[in-house]
Amino acid sequence: MNSSTEATLKMRFRLPNGEEFEAEGPREFIESQRNYFLTLIGQPSESQSRSINPSYSSPKEHTERYSWEQLLREDGKILILRRKAKLSVTDIASILIAGARVLFGKEGYSALELAKSLKASGIKGGRLDRVLAPEIQSGRLIAQGSKRSRIYRLSEEGFTRAFVVAEKLLQGQGEK
Repeated sequence: MNSSTEATLKMRFRLPNGEEFEAEGPREFIESQRNYFLTLIGQPSESQSRSINPSYSSPKEHTERYSWEQLLREDGKILILRRKAKLSVTDIASILIAGARVLFGKEGYSALELAKSLKASGIKGGRLDRVLAPEIQSGRLIAQGSKRSRIYRLSEEGFTRAFVVAEKLLQGQGEK
């Protein structure tokens, strides 16, 4: 193995139940250690995920997940931005909903969880239904349910837009 030609990667994550994982080395090594760790704690490993979700794509998902983990951190069932950003409340909300889709595997993010995520990220913007109304009208955001049981999810266009905004934020173009 030639270390000068292979990239050394580092992966670290914490599960909602408090379990933590950290590994550094070539991608294959990290993936094997991650699968071993997930097997030890009773979570589905990569091979089990493939059998559960046939559209599972390891390299793409791994890279995409790593990017979202650089941008967001998990705190129980909510996501928090790791750094302040000069973005609108709707853009940050879209990033949080997209992050929940990638990191938690949830298609929707409840209004309560989204409000907690925004508050923990230091964002104050008023009532969610009013703040997110333009995104809902544009079709990028879909709201299901009402009042306390409302769930927000992104359309494909909304997810793509959130992904682009997140990439710009990762590159440092939206920082305060």
